[in-house]
Amino acid sequence: MAIELNLPSTITGEPAAPVEGLTDFVGQAAETAASVNEALGALNESISSGSGIQFPGNLGSRRIEFQVKPRNRPSQTTRATESGGTLIALPIPTNLQTGYGARYADAELGVLGAQVFNDVREGGSIAESLSGIGIDDLQQSALSIAASASPEIAAVLGGGALQKLGLGAAGIGAAAGAAAAGIAKGGLGAAGIAVNPHLAVLFEGMNFRNHSFSYKFSARNESESYALNAIIYEFKKAMHPTIDDAQKAFFRYPDEFDIRFPNDNGFLFEIGTSVLRDFQINYTPDGASYFHNNGSPVSVSFTLNFTELDILTQKEIGNAPGGR
Repeated sequence: MAIELNLPSTITGEPAAPVEGLTDFVGQAAETAASVNEALGALNESISSGSGIQFPGNLGSRRIEFQVKPRNRPSQTTRATESGGTLIALPIPTNLQTGYGARYADAELGVLGAQVFNDVREGGSIAESLSGIGIDDLQQSALSIAASASPEIAAVLGGGALQKLGLGAAGIGAAAGAAAAGIAKGGLGAAGIAVNPHLAVLFEGMNFRNHSFSYKFSARNESESYALNAIIYEFKKAMHPTIDDAQKAFFRYPDEFDIRFPNDNGFLFEIGTSVLRDFQINYTPDGASYFHNNGSPVSVSFTLNFTELDILTQKEIGNAPGGR
């Protein structure tokens, strides 16, 4: 007569029969780890091969691309860059805009400066204009300077120039010259006469263009969580310098960025090679701390502030829409 002992599988070594209604947590954990490792492997392979990272995973052709470019600076006057860094692709931001700024200054040309300015603007040369300046012009300029001089400047000039106004005597000293400047201002004010500063608006140059891009992202799966984390890492790494082990007293310049809009067909604008000046990241943009089980934040927002390295001229703007 056979006796069935019904020993547990831990003793007999036979696989246990599955129990209906119970979840295989061990199997699920193994599958999750495998999928995460697969996603990380694909991400690392994408970065190392130069094909880049994108967010979200189904990003279409309407995108903005940031190409990291390691910088090589052989001298202070030469700037050479080479491609080969990571390519980051993101959606076109909702705050997409650009701007152009020129610097002008209000300048006081004075009597002689205004004369030369007008002569040259009407087609003459600077040399011809200077050669036409006579004694009367010099005296008028001296009177204008003396009448508008501060007490400090009048003290330096003494009374030589102020004698032209009939306010000083030969050999007048610094203190008397300063006092005479006040007398000149009072006399001109009483007579209703003001010094003409001959103002002109003079072009000084162009401002460097700045571009700011703001995002708020929520990853839909683990693959996008790791891609977003890698994108943040690439941006913050590229904006920081390195230190040469042989020359620790000096920084090596950070990386640069080529920023472009593929397939825009000339309706947007071009951005010149830029540097990342400021990078702000908020891991709790929803007002509270929300995290997934793997530790990734539910939402991440960040702002990128770039500055172009070159000043624009009409050459860079181009002869048709779609230039910089």
